[in-house]
Amino acid sequence: MATQVPKPSAKRQRRAAEAEKRANEELSESGMLNSNMSSVLVQFRSGQDDTFLGPTISLPAQVGQAEMAKLVNELRRQARSQRGRTETGAGEQDDVDEDEDIPYAFHVLLRETDTSTSEPTRVPIHNSLHDDVMNSAVAKKLGISMEDSLTIVFEPQAVFRVRAVTRCSSTLSGHGSPILCCSFSPSGLLLATGAGDKVCRIWDMDTEMPLHTLEGHEGWVLCVEWEPLERRLATGGMDGQVWIWDALVPPLPGRRGWGARSGEQVDAEHQAQQTQTGAEAPRKMSVVERRAARRAAPRGQMLRGHTKWVTSLAWEPVHRNASAPRLASSSKDGTVRIWNVVSRQVDFVLGGHTASVNCVRWGGDGAIYTASSDRTIKVWNDQDGRLIRSLNEHSHWVNSLALSTDYVLRTGAFDVKGAYAAHLCKQDYTDLDAFTQSMAQKRYEESTANGARPEMVVSASDDHTLFVWPPQVHSTEATMSPKKPLARLTGHQKTVNHVCFSPDGRLIASASFDNSVKLWDGRTGKFIANLRGHVASVYRVAWSSDSRMLASASKDSTIKLWNLKTFKIKVDLPGHEDEVYCVDFLADKLASGGRDRTLKIWRH
Repeated sequence: MATQVPKPSAKRQRRAAEAEKRANEELSESGMLNSNMSSVLVQFRSGQDDTFLGPTISLPAQVGQAEMAKLVNELRRQARSQRGRTETGAGEQDDVDEDEDIPYAFHVLLRETDTSTSEPTRVPIHNSLHDDVMNSAVAKKLGISMEDSLTIVFEPQAVFRVRAVTRCSSTLSGHGSPILCCSFSPSGLLLATGAGDKVCRIWDMDTEMPLHTLEGHEGWVLCVEWEPLERRLATGGMDGQVWIWDALVPPLPGRRGWGARSGEQVDAEHQAQQTQTGAEAPRKMSVVERRAARRAAPRGQMLRGHTKWVTSLAWEPVHRNASAPRLASSSKDGTVRIWNVVSRQVDFVLGGHTASVNCVRWGGDGAIYTASSDRTIKVWNDQDGRLIRSLNEHSHWVNSLALSTDYVLRTGAFDVKGAYAAHLCKQDYTDLDAFTQSMAQKRYEESTANGARPEMVVSASDDHTLFVWPPQVHSTEATMSPKKPLARLTGHQKTVNHVCFSPDGRLIASASFDNSVKLWDGRTGKFIANLRGHVASVYRVAWSSDSRMLASASKDSTIKLWNLKTFKIKVDLPGHEDEVYCVDFLADKLASGGRDRTLKIWRH
């Protein structure tokens, strides 16, 4: 006798009806659900196992990728609920929250001829069914109309998923004063911290032990910034000095490293060329020698020029200059200096601000953005230092800036898992700089969809507001974007101290002294949610690499990990004995430091 599937309970039916109602309301609010719009008959099919998900349904022709992803996630939840067990499909991890939405990519396969041997044309869906499918050249050629039924194939978009950190794996002491800043290297193998004891420390994330102590500053170390290729680290302090620290990682092909016998610096690429031409082949470094090279004391060089505190640092993106990226430093003296780190000289000084410059960002399209206490944001040409425009909407100090491409620019040629050297082992690259530049360029183009999703800017201020600004195109005056912001984001009751885009650019998180974190739409600036849980000022926020989790550091001595589905606390991470000043999230690791002078590493 066949097993009969039990009918869902009344409670499950009620929950499914409520979820469907919420989905319809969201579609209605977005303007996608309109009885006057034409509809398309569709059926969803999994691209992993070719199974159909639910029956054929009617969807508005204006529904796009985001709305279909919500629908597919809801249909999958209903299917799991009816079967009475939780399924984990291919590409999903076993410990993934069942209620967490998975981003999907959608496409339609259209066959131009009736023969079974012909390859169908893959038509991806990004904007809407109407624009991408019904108006496509293939659909018009085949005469497909709204009366035809379409099979939409869906595939999970996120192969990499960050698991929620739940425990403190290490509590590291060493600093003699409060830790003011921390930053993971692009690969996630190293961590840099700056503190009030005038030193910067480098920590090995494999062993979670101290690796280097960088001494040279004569005041508090206020900011640390890794070069996207991880060859150098820049630090800025209250003494007005900028220090560049070289040789922080083991030698890779095409990079300068240490000779195994002499101990002197050698060029690995030059050695490879000698080997190919028949010259004496250099001996490969043993594991012990590589470890010794990794622990060799980095060389530091001071860049002097600022007369007051250095407040922020930004490296030139790798896809624009991989061989010798420049460094931008902002200061309380009202200037921004662009440094050539090879010659250790200033290329030019950006001196248009009349008060402290609190933040600098180097964009991927050739613009440098600066935020100042003179209430303005200025956009500069990174080639000659020419002022492109000044944005003057804020009524008080501008504290923080963020770009929608910050994550891609920060990690350069490294992927979300920190993978980079693996590519070097598979192929022989005669010009590693060109290779890394091309990889970084590819990642940047993917993040901006080749210009379809241009680089956006958001600013946060003491006036309790944020502004989302349009892309600051600077090729010609005719193509300049408007000076007015796209949106004014209001809701905070006190100073907005920090703002950050999610790695995928879809969300903005803002931290405020009003004890809250707020979420906003990254394109429109629309308010999404208020994350309440901290009982004191929130200093910093940091996103996970997959944009699914948000961490916040607060004066209340805790770090909180937020569930972006329910907008509630996912994990509460107590452990610090005093205020937490800094937090950074990269790959599957979280680091935090604060007034108790300890660094904590958090893992799953």
